[in-house]
Amino acid sequence: MRGGFLLGFLALVVFDTMGQVGFKLTAEVSGVLDMSLDWARLVLAQPAFYMIVAAYILAFFTYMTLMKEAPVGPLFAAAHLELVTVTVLSWLWFGERLSLVQLLGCACIIGGVVILGVTESQDNHQQHTQDPS
Repeated sequence: MRGGFLLGFLALVVFDTMGQVGFKLTAEVSGVLDMSLDWARLVLAQPAFYMIVAAYILAFFTYMTLMKEAPVGPLFAAAHLELVTVTVLSWLWFGERLSLVQLLGCACIIGGVVILGVTESQDNHQQHTQDPS
């Protein structure tokens, strides 16, 4: 079952990242929100807009599926790993600069997710090996 959780966590991060990248791509074409019908048409004409919609629908269903079985702490933390993936993609794909603070923040996020995952795994192992008496 652990492999299923990992695959689900990975899918969640991919879908959330797709949504954020879709926002970036759509914003680059549509510009600043001006609440006009022309702006709305421009947004709706962007393929990336539909990538956003699909990504968040898929992320929602993935998250809800994982919520049935996965521990909430690691799930919540893993659901925010897209902060790291979006940061890396913004550097690689969009040529944005990364500061030392952003890199340290990414390392802290990854470290926190790992710590939560390890402690949750240890807690589950201890619960299964304890004598029920």
